[in-house]
Amino acid sequence: MRRRFFCGAAALWIGSTAANAACPANTVCAADPQTVVAALAAAGFKAKLDKDSTGDPTIASAASGYDFDIYFYGCKAGKDCTSLQFRAGWKAADVHTPDYANKWNAVKRFAQMSVKEDKTMSLSYDVTTEGGINPANFADVVDWWQVMLGEASKFFAENG
Repeated sequence: MRRRFFCGAAALWIGSTAANAACPANTVCAADPQTVVAALAAAGFKAKLDKDSTGDPTIASAASGYDFDIYFYGCKAGKDCTSLQFRAGWKAADVHTPDYANKWNAVKRFAQMSVKEDKTMSLSYDVTTEGGINPANFADVVDWWQVMLGEASKFFAENG
């Protein structure tokens, strides 16, 4: 009896895990990178799908005069990813300090600026896609990212 219960419970768990990993129809989700590529293209952005050194998907694109990448997180062996990170980076500069980044972070809600020890800087925006995002919401995510890149340009002009 215990063995039947265990087998039944295992089958139920495996079935629910597979359902969670799937990308529902008409949604954008990290579990299906092609939906992200298609949604970016529909919004008028280039989208080049590739893989990082660990085999997880990445997408290269550009907006507001900056190149950026989209990294996929929560992946299992390069598949069934659960979230995205939009990220743009800048070369090292003396002005790039934690205080400089925190000046941005204190007033900006959607994108976080960070500086590494080598003074390279990045701007990132994280989005969970568990269960899928409808296309209108994803278009809004991309629009906010583009706005944040434009705001970064103004920030750099005003703050060196």
